[in-house]
Amino acid sequence: MTQIMDESKLSLEKNRALLNHHESMYPEVLYPSHRLYMIWGADKIRQMVRYHHNLLRLCGIENFLPFEDDLFEFATKKTADFFVDILSRGKYSLPIVGCPSLRMRYFQITVDEKAREVWLAMYKKAINDLSMPSECIEEFWNWIEPLSIWMINRRNFSIEITRYPYSSIWTDFVDFKYLSRCG
Repeated sequence: MTQIMDESKLSLEKNRALLNHHESMYPEVLYPSHRLYMIWGADKIRQMVRYHHNLLRLCGIENFLPFEDDLFEFATKKTADFFVDILSRGKYSLPIVGCPSLRMRYFQITVDEKAREVWLAMYKKAINDLSMPSECIEEFWNWIEPLSIWMINRRNFSIEITRYPYSSIWTDFVDFKYLSRCG
């Protein structure tokens, strides 16, 4: 009887350790303020999402977005609605998207660590190409970087998920030709 209790206790401890590891893999996602929405508005945010999706379509991640135009339009609109709703903090748009369930939304496609990295790289490009207001970039990045981890639905546990805190990549968003030279 004692052996059964010990095995049961050990099994419970293993399950707790697995759950703690699983929870630590998914970081907290802090929602941004509505500052970007107030500066850019819904149309510019939708333009950014469309631009990002077009970049993804061209970048070679197999089956990341549908190639059929009507399905691509549907996926892009749904994502744009989600971004507008979040970036407006639900104050300036109708909450039409509901719970994002990112892993399930992308379940029919493989989103692994590599696909996540490309997804983030294309957002860097979109931020720069569309000249996101510099005062909004850090907050936006601090939202999408941890959010991107929640999209991973085919985890390769032999590869650690690389984090990209804003403090380590901020120079990717600075146009140094406009900065004054140090004396």
